[in-house]
Amino acid sequence: MSAVGTVSYSRAMSSPAPTVAAALHLRREGDALGAAAIGAVVGVLVGLIAFWNREAPLGGTGSIGGIAALTAALVGAPVFALVYVRHSRRQFRWTRRSPVQRAVDTAGLTLTGAGMALLLIVSVFTVLQLAFRDLSLDTPAATTLVGATVAATTYALALIASEITTRTLTSLLGLFLVAGVFASMLTADDPTWWHRNFSALGAGGAASAQAFNLTLIIGGLVITTLADYLTTDLTSRRRPGGGDLRGVGVIRMLLVLAGVLLIGVGLVPVDADVILHNVFATSAVVVFAVLIALVPTLLRGLPKSFVLATAVFEGGLVVIVLLFWPVGYYNLTAVELLSVVVILAWLILFTRQAEAQTAAVSAAAARAAALGPVRAPARAAVPSTSAPVPRAALAIGVLIVGALIGALLPRRTR
Repeated sequence: MSAVGTVSYSRAMSSPAPTVAAALHLRREGDALGAAAIGAVVGVLVGLIAFWNREAPLGGTGSIGGIAALTAALVGAPVFALVYVRHSRRQFRWTRRSPVQRAVDTAGLTLTGAGMALLLIVSVFTVLQLAFRDLSLDTPAATTLVGATVAATTYALALIASEITTRTLTSLLGLFLVAGVFASMLTADDPTWWHRNFSALGAGGAASAQAFNLTLIIGGLVITTLADYLTTDLTSRRRPGGGDLRGVGVIRMLLVLAGVLLIGVGLVPVDADVILHNVFATSAVVVFAVLIALVPTLLRGLPKSFVLATAVFEGGLVVIVLLFWPVGYYNLTAVELLSVVVILAWLILFTRQAEAQTAAVSAAAARAAALGPVRAPARAAVPSTSAPVPRAALAIGVLIVGALIGALLPRRTR
C-alpha cells in the first residue's frame, strides 16, 4: 500500500470517532445551555416575588441563599432526571436494567444531584454571610443573584447528568456527602456536637439533623447504584482467554451491603436507638475495610501502584482505629471523620482504575476490529486456581464483627 493510501486509510478509520464525540459534546452543551436558560428565567421570577420591595441578607432564614438553593434544587431535579434518561437510554447499563431498577437509579441520582446543589449553595451563602456581616441586598441585586445562581446550577447539573460514568458518579457521591455534612456542621444547634461523635449531627428534630440523616440515606442509595456501574466496568476487563470474574460478584455484594447499612445509619439516628445506630455505622466501616483488603486478591492484574496504595489506605484505617483505642489520642468524632475521608479517597481511586482499564480494553477491541478478524493461536485452557468465594458467609461474618463493635461503642463513649 502506498503512503497516500496509508494516510487515507488512517483518516477513514479515525474520522468517525471524533465526529461522534463532537456531536455528543455539542448535544450535551446544548442541553446544558437550555437548562441554564430555564433556570435563569425561573430564578429571576422567584427572586422578584420573594424579594419584592425589600432587602435580604445573603444567608440565614428568608435569605438570598435559601431562596436560591431551594429554587435551584426544585428546577435542577427535573432537569437532571430528563437529561440523565435522555443520554442513558441507549447505553448498555440502561438496557440491561429492569424498569424498577431504572426508576430507582434515576431517583437516587436525581436526589443526589439536586441535594448536592441545595446543600452547596446553602453552605456557600452561609460562609458569605459570615464574611460580609450585616450586608443586605435590594430587590434588583437579590433577584439577579438568585437568577445567576439557579442558572449556573442547572447548567452544571445538566452537564453532570449527561455523562454519568463510574468515575463521575463516585465524584458526585463524594461531593454530596461533603456538602451535606458541611451544611449540617454550619447549621447545627449544638456547637459542641464534636465532643461526642459524628452521629450527634443527626440527633434531634432540627433541620440540620434532618439534612444530615437524609444525606446518609441518599448516599447509601447512590452506593447501591455505583455497585452496578462498577460491576459493568469490572466485567469488561476480561480479555479473551482469561479473566476470573467471580470476585466481581463479591465486590458488588460488599458495595450493596455498605449502601444498605449507610441507609440504616440515616434511618435510625443515634438518639432513636444508639446501639442499632452504632451497629449500622460500624458495620458499614467494617464492610469498606474488608472491601479495601480483598480487592487486590479478588481482581488480578491491577497496577502495582494501586495495590501499594490500597495497602497504604488499609494500614491508615488500622492506625486511625489504634490511635482511638487503645492509645486514646483523639475522640470518636476524629475516628469517624478520618475513616470516611480514607474510604472516599480509596473509592475514588478504585473507580478511576476500573474505568481506565475498561477504556483500555475498549480501545484494544476497536483496534482489533479495525484490523479485521485475526485468528488467535490455539491456547490450552488454564484452570482457575481461585476457589469459589462464599459470599453469604463473608457477608454474615462482616455483619457479626460490625454488630459486636457497634454494641460495645456506647459503653466506651458515654
